[in-house]
Amino acid sequence: MTVEYATVLDRMLRYEKYVYVGKEVRRLDSLEKVIGSAKYTMDFYTEDVYPLRVLFSSKPHALIRSIRVAGEAEKLKALVLTSKDIPGENQVGYYVPDQPLIATNKVRYVGEPVALAVAPDIDRASAAVQYVEVDYEPLPSITDPEESVKSSVKIHENGNIAGSVKVRKGNVEQGFADAHVVVENKYRTGHQDHAYIEPEAAICIPEYPNKYLVIATTQNPFRSRDVVARILGVSHSQVRIVAPFIGGGFGGKDTMGPILCALPALAAHKLRKPVALCFTREESVKYHFKRPPFTIRYKSAADRRGRLTAVEVEYLVDTGGYATQGVALMRRAAFHGTGPYEVPNVKIDGFAVYTNKVPAAAFNGFGNPEILFAAERQMDLLAEELDIDPLDFRVMNALVRGSRTGTNQLLDHSVGVKELIVRVGEASNWYVKRSRGGRTADGKLYGIGVGCGWHGCGTTGVKQDWAGAAVIINPDGSITYRTGIVEIGQGTHTGHATIVAEILGVPLEKVHVETVDTSAVPDSGETHAQRGVMIGGTAAADAAIKLRNRIVKLAAELLECSEEDVEIEQGNIHVRGVPGKSITFKDVAKELYMRGISPAEFGFIKARRGVPDPETGQGDPYAAYSFACCVAEVEVDVETGRVKVLNVVPGLEAGTIINRELVKGQLYGCALMGQGFALSEKVVFKNGVVKLRGLGDYLIPGSKDFPELGEPVYVEDPYRFSAFGAKGAGEVALSATSAAIANAVCNATGLKFTDLPITYEKVYFSIRGG
Repeated sequence: MTVEYATVLDRMLRYEKYVYVGKEVRRLDSLEKVIGSAKYTMDFYTEDVYPLRVLFSSKPHALIRSIRVAGEAEKLKALVLTSKDIPGENQVGYYVPDQPLIATNKVRYVGEPVALAVAPDIDRASAAVQYVEVDYEPLPSITDPEESVKSSVKIHENGNIAGSVKVRKGNVEQGFADAHVVVENKYRTGHQDHAYIEPEAAICIPEYPNKYLVIATTQNPFRSRDVVARILGVSHSQVRIVAPFIGGGFGGKDTMGPILCALPALAAHKLRKPVALCFTREESVKYHFKRPPFTIRYKSAADRRGRLTAVEVEYLVDTGGYATQGVALMRRAAFHGTGPYEVPNVKIDGFAVYTNKVPAAAFNGFGNPEILFAAERQMDLLAEELDIDPLDFRVMNALVRGSRTGTNQLLDHSVGVKELIVRVGEASNWYVKRSRGGRTADGKLYGIGVGCGWHGCGTTGVKQDWAGAAVIINPDGSITYRTGIVEIGQGTHTGHATIVAEILGVPLEKVHVETVDTSAVPDSGETHAQRGVMIGGTAAADAAIKLRNRIVKLAAELLECSEEDVEIEQGNIHVRGVPGKSITFKDVAKELYMRGISPAEFGFIKARRGVPDPETGQGDPYAAYSFACCVAEVEVDVETGRVKVLNVVPGLEAGTIINRELVKGQLYGCALMGQGFALSEKVVFKNGVVKLRGLGDYLIPGSKDFPELGEPVYVEDPYRFSAFGAKGAGEVALSATSAAIANAVCNATGLKFTDLPITYEKVYFSIRGG
């Protein structure tokens, strides 16, 4: 960050007369989506596109002896491809290079691509893939991570541990010795499916002379570009990824994106015709990667005053057949394992473990909902042992300015979680409702629970974190804006446009956001980890501030005043304190062109963070943290075990809120997703096979399950090094919500649930001692 950039942002942070920031602004894409004109990937499908079908492995663990294509496939005018047809490197591993695009001599989960069939129409492609005969030699399969750690059966040549992480702070033995109470439990969480409306899809169009355009449902167009280039053996500049509107991502289209792009790209390369791949709903729920299960042993302690003294955690992440993002989310879980609390003594060990199940995917929260479920249950249990109200116990231990995290990162500003907990307690009428307890008027059990969460903004220490943006001032004063951050429904593009409009002083409707295209902006990383506005939006601010300075300098010359006296508001530029002395933004824009002054700028930003020490986990894994607190009320029907979430009051500390309505949508979405994670969403496996055929087999919360959602509580504690002080808001609330619901169920029933989801059956039998 340049000195000029920091100075301008500091000045704008002190400027209270924002036109758009923090105000209610209509989403830029709302009309298109309401009237149905918004284009998604398969809307670009045309009659000349060849459909692609995938032959997925039917074995969880097996050697491939041979692959034979029956002659009938040729009669269908179909082209069948195997790993032997890959011209470049057959490698798509997300962080660990352990995963082929198409299996070569071994399969490691049911659903691994083994062969492809492409034909002039979908019927012939589907028929052709059935004529591919694979001779497998079955191997022993492992579906339990605890068994995998001990097993002599190797899923990968280097063993069954994909990665590990450590955090060491202080002396945990002394911390437990000094404690008044110690609580230890084993927790488990399960798979969760993304259940997005739009299934995975990609279209590859070969371009002359040796280039490829891929239109795809991907949250990470740049990594997708890099993988396609690797598979085809071409340079990054020969591959162009375009990400149109996406019908839900939640992290799944981050992990799956590069694979989805590479499969039709390989076929298009061989066929030299456009090729499309679109998963059926059954293929999507069976074979796309999912939130991975955690097995967690959590031990924590507090002294007589109610201060946490030590936390010791050991956990396994079931990363499935390949590491994918399992190693990174394992690391994030470790860095957040204490919860948003100050703990002087910390020992955390995490392991990502291979099994013969569908691999791990990024999913909203990225390891935090799992580890924080355990941490927040522990907080309730410690509070109970100490006879302290659970909300008060959290306030006593909450991180504050000057605190150090479990990784020993100093939090010197933007740490509003303590105030947030207090205010959410007030908004929910916590103390009155907590004392109520007991049964409702119709005999159901009533409970109320609190949960807190935190989420480091940006990627998790595996690589550095950067983003780019481009802003062009057109001769008519309108603005063309490009970003590498994908619009997956979260409203980030509206947030970026808001930042650009506020800085340049133009009406928001004058800012046009182009579709994401990797050929138009520098590598901007992935759209995940709450980095869309905090990092991507700050790149937008970087570009816009450079242009604003250029506009101000030229306007000062034209208006014959000092640059300090130039004010820009809603497309008009005037001299401060001098009525009538003004010029339009459009006129100054035209003058830029007339004088040969560049009307365009790139912005580029790198997050201010380090990489923790691999032996101790000490360091600064994230530039900043967002915080959440949630209070949930439930009722439990003892006759059926059904849990109904009555009310949820969400709270957020994410720096300056750029757009309150968009953030509210994120909080409410997280509340519903957290409800599903806590109570109902369960992926059933049998011998490594996902036993789902569609969304009808998977219990996501429906409209009748919606609780009363209270008005969000916001604590705005700006971050100094982002556009207008904003931090991320898209993931943190899920962790708090699922924990609060779990604690509320425990409060209602008096039972100590340690596994998620807490299904109706589980509640029913637990109440009866089963």
